[in-house]
Amino acid sequence: MGLKVLLTCVGGGLSSQAVRFLKESKIHKNIKVYGVDMNPHAPGKYFVDYFQKVSNGKSKKFTSQIKKICKKFNIDLIIPGSDEDALNLSKNKKAIETNSRKIACVSFNIIRILSDKYKTYKHLEKNNISLPIWYRAKNKKEILNYIKKINAKNKDVVIKPSASRGGRNVYVISRKAKKEIYRNNGREIELNLSLMKKKYLKEIKKFYPVIVMEKLYPPCFDFDMLCKNGKLIKGVSRRRINPSVPNDGHFVENRKDISKIGEKIAKIFKLTWLYDCDFMLDNKQKPKIIEINPRMSGSASVSIAAGIPLFDDLISIYKNQKIKKNKFIKKKIILPSINLFSIKKLKKR
Repeated sequence: MGLKVLLTCVGGGLSSQAVRFLKESKIHKNIKVYGVDMNPHAPGKYFVDYFQKVSNGKSKKFTSQIKKICKKFNIDLIIPGSDEDALNLSKNKKAIETNSRKIACVSFNIIRILSDKYKTYKHLEKNNISLPIWYRAKNKKEILNYIKKINAKNKDVVIKPSASRGGRNVYVISRKAKKEIYRNNGREIELNLSLMKKKYLKEIKKFYPVIVMEKLYPPCFDFDMLCKNGKLIKGVSRRRINPSVPNDGHFVENRKDISKIGEKIAKIFKLTWLYDCDFMLDNKQKPKIIEINPRMSGSASVSIAAGIPLFDDLISIYKNQKIKKNKFIKKKIILPSINLFSIKKLKKR
């Protein structure tokens, strides 16, 4: 008998690949994928077996909409695709899950920690995980004071919201910058302190409290973590070709130093299912964790394209089946490509 999977947030750049890899599983047959997104024109809409526009994951309507879809189609497994969706779904597990239906995320208490960088960093510090220099600022005075402290150590500064997703509203305060430099479709701005004070302090105020931390160095790594009962079952390090844009391609490689940190993270938070961490390097070339995403990465398909069947393994966790070990894959370069699709018969959705 087939499996019915509900994938939320199918509007991402690689969402169509995620749907394809789920449906083309070599281990689990007859998988149907149902997709939802707040964007009625989400790219994944045309690849799923059924699509429905839903409210933002923060909305109370979102839960009732998901419940109706689950009941109507008898959904077996729900995979959150965004932080907001993971928070909402984990909070309402009792109302959504049944003996046969599961949500692929841990408890709300853990998801709430992982969705907040301040809470995450505090937990990691308690468990002796090495972090960059960081502070939590609640006002303008604290921001400027912490910038001064980090600059005194001859380091540039990054300011970002304590709770955010997708690398949005990030400010890199560089002593060498003469003008604003926009990266990641404008989500990240590099500028000097004078420009920040003049133009952006009022904007940053909207996101209080913020994290003020030392700037780390590229490359940037995405680390896919498949976990079960607090144990890292599989970890895949993906080095971004473009540090600011996750979907520009990756070098998939073996980084034992990152995997060791991943093992500790899985144990600290007693993780089960698939998650994603972001790492960069300090001035001694040691990986430092930037954030832990409370759901799978939007680019997890890259690891699957490299030969690590993370979605097969995710479904095996749902079915409580044994997960096969993969042989070590030598470094691979995975690049995105543009495919043109002609959809002759468009179903009404």
